[in-house]
This record gives sequence, C-alpha cells and structure tokens, in this order.
Amino acid sequence: MTTTQAPPQLRRVLFIGTPAAFVETERWVAAHGLESTRTLGDDLLVAIATEDVLDGICSAADAAAVQHVRALGVPCIGVAPTVPVLSLAAYLI
Repeated sequence: MTTTQAPPQLRRVLFIGTPAAFVETERWVAAHGLESTRTLGDDLLVAIATEDVLDGICSAADAAAVQHVRALGVPCIGVAPTVPVLSLAAYLI
C-alpha cells in the first residue's frame, strides 16, 4: 500500500525592514511555533514589513523582497507598533 504524505505546512514568517521594529512580533511568532526569517524563500506563510517599507521608503533590497513575496502570492502585511500581532494572527486560523 502506498501512502501519500501531506505537504509540510508553511510555518516561516519573513520580516522585511528595520529589525528593531519587530522585537515583540518576533517573540509572538516564536511563541506560536513559527520560524522567523529575513531570508527570501518560496516556503513562506506570510511576510511582515514595516510601514516605511510598505510606503516605499526603504532600501532597494527591501523593495525587491516585497516584490518577490507578492510575485509568489505570499501575503505581505504591515504591523503597527501599537498592535504588533493582530494582523498576523489571522494567518494562523
């Protein structure tokens, strides 16, 4: 009998922008069993960018990262400092 394994669930969260802006969100990600990364890949659950990055006030590398994840169809969300994890929680349901 042949069994088929389900594809692995996507559990990586890409952070784009200034690392200091994500401290609380990175803790939340780790506490919920997700892996945070700053490396582009095709196995991402969601990308989180600073508001500056989403507004286009960023480096060329950050802009390219946003374009890359959008081309893959990966949601790219902003996390406001006042509510750092509410937007992300929707992707775990």
